Amino acid sequence: MTIAPDAPGVVTLGGAGADVAGLRRRHDELGRRLGLELRLAEVGAAGSGVLGLVAAIADLTPNPLWLFDDRHRLVGRSSRARGSDFRAPDLESLLERRRETGAAPREPVVLAAAPAHGVVRRHLVAPVVRDEVVFGWIVLAEVMGRLGPADVWLAGRGAFHLASEYAVQRRVAGSSWNARADLARQLVRGTGRQDDIASAADYLGVRVDADRVIVFVADGRDAVAERRVAAHLGRALDVEVLAARGQEGAIVLLEAPDGEQPAHFVQRVKVAARDAVAAAGVPTAVVGVSGVSAGAALKRAYRETREVVQCVDRFAGGADRVIAVDDLGPARLFVANSDVESVRRYVHDVLGALLTGAPGTPDLLRTLQCFFDTGRSVRESSSRLKIHENTVRLRLAKVHDLTGLDVAADAHDQLGAQTALLVLRLEGHPAVPTFDERHAAPEPAPGRRTA
Repeated sequence: MTIAPDAPGVVTLGGAGADVAGLRRRHDELGRRLGLELRLAEVGAAGSGVLGLVAAIADLTPNPLWLFDDRHRLVGRSSRARGSDFRAPDLESLLERRRETGAAPREPVVLAAAPAHGVVRRHLVAPVVRDEVVFGWIVLAEVMGRLGPADVWLAGRGAFHLASEYAVQRRVAGSSWNARADLARQLVRGTGRQDDIASAADYLGVRVDADRVIVFVADGRDAVAERRVAAHLGRALDVEVLAARGQEGAIVLLEAPDGEQPAHFVQRVKVAARDAVAAAGVPTAVVGVSGVSAGAALKRAYRETREVVQCVDRFAGGADRVIAVDDLGPARLFVANSDVESVRRYVHDVLGALLTGAPGTPDLLRTLQCFFDTGRSVRESSSRLKIHENTVRLRLAKVHDLTGLDVAADAHDQLGAQTALLVLRLEGHPAVPTFDERHAAPEPAPGRRTA
């Protein structure tokens, strides 16, 4: 009898001179592997999750171990991989070298050291894969003991159990996602009985009475990856997230933190939303952000965010495609629902004299917009524009002369001017500050200048 020790699980029977000692060693090895297999199965059945399995696998090898997910992010590691001498390996380099070996998709591979590529020791790389879906990668570094067939077997079986755990979690997450998506739709559409909604929220561990901000994302193709957007927002803002797919885009509900100023939270949401759509692969998506709204007002908030998206779709020529309801104000109703050419004619009728490009008119537009952004405060306008207060008054008087608008005293003229300026802001007019610039604090200036 002969033994093939480097082919795990393979025993070859030979001639009459049977190697009894070798057979005994093989028997002991198979017994050891059976014990390890039962240990991993026990951990998986106990519901210890991915990190519990990583810890169990790590206990079975003296070498440092890492687990990376399918996006190459570190998920877990052994205690031996935490020391300053054991840096996380360059997974990209290891995977590129693994591809060069021509290894099968499920095959664990031991890779030689490659100092020229920054890999100073041998590594074992095992894919965590099931049903052709790659969930991640197990990596062992040859530090405390030489990598051999036993390590290859351990990594392969560990990857198998991890893939099973990932598959179960994906099914559970899918069911939970669907339930949470149904709850999100009910909240924003105001459908369903309140006691039913409360019961569903309680089951999912969601505070149904929490104040929320709605983020409505439309990319023009109705194919926004809402799960990636929602996950990014949740991580960036560290808040509870509900998300659903609507007919025109993704709906994401973000629980407002207790104690944070609503306006401040909305600004944080806008910043995170820009990053989220870029990370999801839809950087040209149009995003409407509501104000902080109570549960009973979410239906209205959803309608308002859709109006914001309509405004941006129709008039936005600027770079900013993430805009809050409060940025537009009530004038969004007129801009979102009126004929486009009629709106443009209205803007020309109201501010036409300031749109000729004549010398000084950009300063007049900028001052007029700043006047409204500061709550019609001459003092605050002068501070933001770094000009004298009398210069602000002179410019507003010049606006009156050119357009007939008495924005300092007449409420109708104020509304008309603000509506027209809103359209210019959406179109990205160079003389009108962006939506985020209106929130910027004034910079201290060493002196003031006049017109």
